[in-house]
Amino acid sequence: MPSLTCFNFRFTPNWLIIILTVAFISLFVRLGFWQIQRADEKTKMVAAEKALARQGAIDWAPSQKLPMQYQRVALQGTYLAPVFLLDNQHHQHLFGYDVLSPLLLSDGSVVMVDRGWVPGERTRRSFPEIQSPDGLVQLQGSAYFPSKKQWVLGPSLEEKENKIIILELLDAKLISHILQKKVYPFIIRLDKQDAYGFVREWAIVSMPPQRHLAYALQWFAMALVILIIFVALNLKKKT
Repeated sequence: MPSLTCFNFRFTPNWLIIILTVAFISLFVRLGFWQIQRADEKTKMVAAEKALARQGAIDWAPSQKLPMQYQRVALQGTYLAPVFLLDNQHHQHLFGYDVLSPLLLSDGSVVMVDRGWVPGERTRRSFPEIQSPDGLVQLQGSAYFPSKKQWVLGPSLEEKENKIIILELLDAKLISHILQKKVYPFIIRLDKQDAYGFVREWAIVSMPPQRHLAYALQWFAMALVILIIFVALNLKKKT
């Protein structure tokens, strides 16, 4: 058992307590720095979105390279009949769906257009009626590449009546299999001024940077508390 004497106090922790204390402090400090890193990433994402939102939309066609994340683009195509509803989307604490419509481009490929949020029934006995414009349409929006780290419990899709397909996650390969067409790995979040959209208030990040910093502070505080308890329990006054 290690022992350290200073003035009228003796510090005598056993090795097991030392190992556990070091392990937990290291873990909490590491989690704190991880939260700081996440806050920095989220700050950069928000800044990038704001910077690109201030820029004008670029004309984009299938022959060009893919747009950047959050880049505003203008394109034209024809809406296909199927309507995809992204399940379990909430707006102001209300349940609903994000409406995703496949836009057929000039070369026969497809880009999915997120037209916004619509309310839905939790019983899922009925679904919203979605109308799409006929003929060639021109639209503007921001490009969004969904996260590849998505997982679901249960089936990834359900086919309903009236060409409605319920999706549990955004998966270009899955949609491509359904449509039997090439589907691009990004979607277009439709601009608010487009008449054929719904509620369009997309969160850039699921958790703001400030909350990550608050969590980091909590982890550091827990590490400090463990250190204080470790010292208090093992520091004794000499008799």
